[in-house]
Amino acid sequence: MGDRLAGKVAIVTGGAGGIGEETVRLFVREGAKVMIVDLNEEASQRVSKAIDPSGQSVAYTIARLDQEEQAKAAVDATVSRFGKLDVLANVAAVRVRGTIPEATMDDWNFILGANLLAVAHCCKYAIPKMIENGGGSIVTVSSANATVGRKGMGLYDATKAGVLALTRSMACDHAHQNIRVNAISPGPTLTNFHINNRVKATGRPYAEIEAEMRAAGAPHTLLNRQAEPVEQAYAILWLASDEASYVTGADFNIDGGITGLRD
Repeated sequence: MGDRLAGKVAIVTGGAGGIGEETVRLFVREGAKVMIVDLNEEASQRVSKAIDPSGQSVAYTIARLDQEEQAKAAVDATVSRFGKLDVLANVAAVRVRGTIPEATMDDWNFILGANLLAVAHCCKYAIPKMIENGGGSIVTVSSANATVGRKGMGLYDATKAGVLALTRSMACDHAHQNIRVNAISPGPTLTNFHINNRVKATGRPYAEIEAEMRAAGAPHTLLNRQAEPVEQAYAILWLASDEASYVTGADFNIDGGITGLRD
């Protein structure tokens, strides 16, 4: 156990799996009390009990964060349970694949709601709670592909570029209230979400797919591998902590060197 977040209360959206789950683990290990906000109740319950069976340091609430009233309820539930709010980690996101001519309005509404509006809604209700508490730290999760193009992911990458713009603007708006707002931009990361998608598509065993994806590496990165989710979570932890007290409006590329490979 450490003390980098000792005495702090955090919300982690998408905390029931992948980068979010590892973020919850690190936050609790470093002394924080954490509210997992997710859509998957079964996974939320499993993760919260695995990290803290007592329920003293981890709780969960189920919310669709593209719905403003549910984002507000999640923030209120956190303050009601733990007494305050110091940190908001916006990790939750969805993907829609395909080109812009293929996109439907349902596709746009779905991904804009989950990836951009959800972040805005959470921040809208978290920021006043942080102000009451004398300040705080907000960390958003964008993507290396918010700035580096690729095929077939225009909708997702556009929303992640929006997250970066939102992060910078909120940093400008709330610096005088002692609220720091920063982003990380992950590159390819081997999460259970990606493995499970391949399992569903092929019907092959999880362990077999995981080993295959690890062996394939990531040749479009300098490090030629995918990140482990915890490697992204460590960056979120640092930005959330007082160690990053002079950092705001920044974007950290945790991408294995993708942004160093621009032609």
